[in-house]
Amino acid sequence: METKIIRNSNKGEVQAFDGEVQVGQINFNIADSLLSIEHTGVVEGFERKGVAGILVQAVTDYAMNNELKIKPVCSYAQRWYKHNPQYKDILIEGE
Repeated sequence: METKIIRNSNKGEVQAFDGEVQVGQINFNIADSLLSIEHTGVVEGFERKGVAGILVQAVTDYAMNNELKIKPVCSYAQRWYKHNPQYKDILIEGE
């Protein structure tokens, strides 16, 4: 599985590919050093294969490399961070 990060101004996405086929995508916004994960989607037939987790990990790595805090708006991302408490220091909850 490979991921590709696309950023256009304050909006961005991480795309996951299985070979040449896009199998998932996560959408995010950035404002004031805060990256908000808005939506995580996986193509039908690729559910429960770890694609969504790979996407959240990729956007988390991107945020850490760019010294951004993360606000998980997406329900999947919220659950993922609960199972990965090592990232609690970069999360912004609620608001």
